[in-house]
Amino acid sequence: MSADTHLDLIRSLVEHNRDGALVVDDQGRIVTHNAALVELLEQPAGTRFESILRLGPMNLQRLLVRAAIAAGEQDAVGRPSQRALDFGAGLDFRDPPLQARITSSVLPAVGDDGRRLRLVVIRRESTPGQETRSLRPTPPGSVLQSEDPEVQTLLDLALHATNAGIRLLLIGEAGTGKTLLARALHHAGRRATGPLVEIPCGAVPDAAVESELFGHARGAFPGASADRSGRLEAASGGTLVLHDIGAMSPRMQVALQRVVGATRIERLGGNETRPLDLLLISTASEDPRPRVAAGAFRPELYYRLAGLSVTLPPLRARPADLRARIERWSRSCGIDLHPGVLERLLRYRWPGNFLELDNVLESLRLLSETRGPVVPDSVADLLPETGAAGGPAEAPPLAFSVHELAERERLRAALAAHGGNRTLAARSLGMDRTTLWRKLHRLRLVTEGTRT
Repeated sequence: MSADTHLDLIRSLVEHNRDGALVVDDQGRIVTHNAALVELLEQPAGTRFESILRLGPMNLQRLLVRAAIAAGEQDAVGRPSQRALDFGAGLDFRDPPLQARITSSVLPAVGDDGRRLRLVVIRRESTPGQETRSLRPTPPGSVLQSEDPEVQTLLDLALHATNAGIRLLLIGEAGTGKTLLARALHHAGRRATGPLVEIPCGAVPDAAVESELFGHARGAFPGASADRSGRLEAASGGTLVLHDIGAMSPRMQVALQRVVGATRIERLGGNETRPLDLLLISTASEDPRPRVAAGAFRPELYYRLAGLSVTLPPLRARPADLRARIERWSRSCGIDLHPGVLERLLRYRWPGNFLELDNVLESLRLLSETRGPVVPDSVADLLPETGAAGGPAEAPPLAFSVHELAERERLRAALAAHGGNRTLAARSLGMDRTTLWRKLHRLRLVTEGTRT
């Protein structure tokens, strides 16, 4: 991504932030800020933030360093923290001083020099009785934490965006954790006490789009015997997640375009408007922009959904996270992996990403319980050779699920008990020979030399 593209994304993030927000570089210079910050500090419209500080740009940098040291996130000589900070401070360039809550995180590198920018969000300190949610680092294993600094930057950026009320679009291959991340962002954000409503876009029938989204009044259509709230209304005060927007029908696109960003909603067949206040997170398995350019997705809806787009890298591009996930699993299950098994797992391309990894690890756990120590041969049936590092870019998915693995073991035991005779094995399993033959092929148990 070019430096200009990064800066445009960052400016969009700042401009749409409901709280006061600014961006500083690694020298403390202010790159951009939004109008909400000037309003928060009760200054005339158009006032530059630099003139509000008066004492020079490094004051904010020193404030962040002191806060980082106090939080244990930075050492006394001010080496930069790659984590989000959350602290209270009195901003004394106002009279009387403004008691504020400040959150900040490092943004993706900008420019050939790899310089870092830091997003700083400033809001009034919560009054007594109000909850102040922290953006402190999450426990190991959370989907909001990564061993890769670049991925961690993206996760921090997504969390800051959702806390600021910015509509978020998560893009990533199947299995990269978009659904889990969307849920984690809700539970870690300001709306955690509100409802979480999820809509699989491809599962909403065209005939029911309006009723499903907006709800309906009694008598709105035949069969509408009572008032019913829709998904949007149910999510008000919390978070609405639109899963797989690429599967959204044209009718659903039109219906949503009317209400994304709206503050009031009206049920189908009703004449009363109701308040609507929700955070909107969308997911997509592919970048929607080619479909927008081809006319298959409404551009007005896309730009409203993608207040900020975050692309999650595939697991094959996150080796540190892959190793960390495997090691945590090994410790939690008490299973010592043979070095050859670990090497094979680390070399595999994981076309199914975290979803495939979790299935394989569960299968290995089952194998360890039924067949003893996990050795290199144990993964031969789980990881197709074409998925190994250096193989084709598009490798087949995981060969066997946990249930298929158990079935595979059952068929193998029956064949072994009858010397490889499929007729006798099928009879002992209570199935006909043709059914057994199909299962043997599907589960890759047919070997040359097997007797009929």
